Amino acid sequence: MKKKLIIWGVVLLTVINLASLATRAYHRWGDDERRGREGRREARMSITERLGLTETQSEQVRAMRSELGDRMTPYREAYRDRRDRLYDLLMTPDADHGEIQVIKAQMDSLQAEREAIVFEYILAHKEVLTPDQQTEFFTMIKDRFRNGYRRR
Repeated sequence: MKKKLIIWGVVLLTVINLASLATRAYHRWGDDERRGREGRREARMSITERLGLTETQSEQVRAMRSELGDRMTPYREAYRDRRDRLYDLLMTPDADHGEIQVIKAQMDSLQAEREAIVFEYILAHKEVLTPDQQTEFFTMIKDRFRNGYRRR
């Protein structure tokens, strides 16, 4: 009996693994993958390639991006702390609704401050980019907002 169970277990695991491999192969090499390949390639292009930035512009954009990361780090950490605190509160049986609302308001405030910094960063590109590059850059931004930052 024990031997039969082991054999059926091995057979079941083999079938599951084969089905998984077939699914991965289909998604990797199937027709769905070929459609829209150019659009995905364009999405993966760096901003330097997509906008045709000069070396000077590229360095300026890179510096702005680095500065953005440095400015965002404390907000990310503070937001993570508030989120963890909110989770802990929600897990307690007698959660204080007032405290939950306070933490939620703090999270909303942090998010608004982060968005202000990001919009500042986006507008700073106007000083670096040519009018044609600005048009392409803001089109890229508009497309990202329209798609809700979704990725396949």
